[in-house]
Amino acid sequence: MESLKIAIASDWFFPKIGGIETHMDELARNLLKAGHEPYVITHDYRHLRPYGDDFPYPVRRFPASIYVKSHHISVGLGQLWKINEFYKEVGFDITHVHSIYSPFSIAVANLSRGIRGVPVVATNHSFYGNPRIGPILGPMLRYHLRRIDSFIAVSTPVANDTKHLLENKLNGRPVVVVPNGIDVEKWRPPEPEEREKARKALGLSDEIVLFYIGRMTERKQAHRLPFVISSAIKLSGIDKRMIRLIAVGNGVMRPKLEENLKVTGLAERTTLFDFMPREKVMEFYWAADIVLMPGMLEAFPMVGLEASATGRTIVGRNESGLSDLIVDGVTGFLGNSEEELSRKLAQVLTNEDLIERMGTEARRRAEKEFSWDIILKKLLRVYRLTMESADGTDKRYLLYKLIRRSS
Repeated sequence: MESLKIAIASDWFFPKIGGIETHMDELARNLLKAGHEPYVITHDYRHLRPYGDDFPYPVRRFPASIYVKSHHISVGLGQLWKINEFYKEVGFDITHVHSIYSPFSIAVANLSRGIRGVPVVATNHSFYGNPRIGPILGPMLRYHLRRIDSFIAVSTPVANDTKHLLENKLNGRPVVVVPNGIDVEKWRPPEPEEREKARKALGLSDEIVLFYIGRMTERKQAHRLPFVISSAIKLSGIDKRMIRLIAVGNGVMRPKLEENLKVTGLAERTTLFDFMPREKVMEFYWAADIVLMPGMLEAFPMVGLEASATGRTIVGRNESGLSDLIVDGVTGFLGNSEEELSRKLAQVLTNEDLIERMGTEARRRAEKEFSWDIILKKLLRVYRLTMESADGTDKRYLLYKLIRRSS
């Protein structure tokens, strides 16, 4: 494919930290590496200053009159006017917006397709679910998403959720599953001496290390881990002193987690850390034996990718995009309830060979299915098909390309 000029747009980008932000950064870097011209378009994050934009690709930030600090969203007519001028200046071939629930993404998609005639791909990174304002929000979303040419969902459950949201408004537009990618050269299993060093740095000896990382919210279910672990210990008959839980993160449910650790008697077997930069997390995976993912409605968690790429065994909930990543009983264990999670955790706690074997298979699957080399090819295929479809059906877009080429 010839070199493309690609606009990558969303409300959510660095300095805010999260899965969408990380995915956009890695997507842009890999597009650049493949010879394309990615541009990240977002807002100014005025409340998180000072920060730097030391990226190998262009990042253009457009401030707006409306800025909702609590949700990090931004939109305004002046902002869109300047983005329109930027589109005229660059001459994009395609727009890739991230999150169909981002007001900025929706506005840029409508500007791109409706005004500039540039085709749009939208990646849905999360579940719509059943919000209380669904009767109002649903029709609004269906109306404002009508100019998106192709949809990408990060997992099969998210694809089904997207189709359910859009109901009969898809009108033949595809919803393609393309998961998030992982740099399998950077995120790798440790050498024996690296694992020993990582465990020593955390004050570990020969304990079985259970690891949780992420936000501590109701949906993530971190506060329920003490009960899952306590039950697994009883079922396995293992000595509690052989278990160490390490949890990294924060959120509204962290006090409840700390309370439940005391109730179950696991507080003295637990080490808690606050959020930390992603580059510092690798050694935690290296030190761990089992990564716990009790969250429900996970779209396609980066934690699962990182754990798999570093050769860790995952025990997590089945009602999520994790089911696209984990092969139950082969690369990890999935449970449909807390009780099932406890039973499966008990199974691996008493089987060191199983932990190692599943970790090895998880790494192999990450290399084969989720490396950025594989994921980028899938994304570029969606770009190509979207552009070809636009060429064949949209006269305004044909005229736009003719003017671009003649100039």
